[in-house]
Amino acid sequence: MKLLRNVLLSLSVCLPLPLLASALPDDPHIVVQGYGEVEALPDSAELRLQVSDTQSTASAAKANVDRRVAAVLAAARAQGIADTAIRASQIRVHPDYVWEDGKRRLRGQRVERHVDISLADLSRYGDLVDGLMAAGITELGQVQFVVADRDVLAERALLAAVADARQRATVLASNLGRKLGKVYRIDASSAPAVPRGNPGVMMMEAKASADAPMLLGKETVSSRLSLVFLLD
Repeated sequence: MKLLRNVLLSLSVCLPLPLLASALPDDPHIVVQGYGEVEALPDSAELRLQVSDTQSTASAAKANVDRRVAAVLAAARAQGIADTAIRASQIRVHPDYVWEDGKRRLRGQRVERHVDISLADLSRYGDLVDGLMAAGITELGQVQFVVADRDVLAERALLAAVADARQRATVLASNLGRKLGKVYRIDASSAPAVPRGNPGVMMMEAKASADAPMLLGKETVSSRLSLVFLLD
């Protein structure tokens, strides 16, 4: 994989993009397109939650929010989540109004704080959500399930595209009564690896209890490239 990356890098540096599309050899050659894709189940999750409270004074609401956020952090740490994987926003304070009989009434001061948690071990998801609920979070919004090391999938997809292009070229050369020669040019600059997933599955409402079943859709990473082979 390292050799392949070096080849692609050297070609993209030596040839300007306009030339990559038109530089073809004078000798007999074959131009083929290769396609590759790999699939993987999500192995990590990004959770975004909110802790909020409304009291007659901002200080009282803040004290309650601070207590519950501390419980949230303790619940995350209990699942082995490092502090570097937890991001707590600044506290937001604003008046909380309600409408009654066509009139706006001040209920009190509302204090809000968001906390983002990166979970690297999905086997702990259920216990983590249970702990967050027990900590008194106000809302657990959408949870995004992702593949952590997508670069590995991208490289595998690229190698699969190379293998696909070589197979196509071999079949063509054989049917033409020629032998496949060396690779003259590799053009992968115009078609980078593209991740695909089902947003309706990959993004899930997580307001229910952790006992609710999780249906994780696979994420697909695909790659396309163009190879020019000389014919012997």
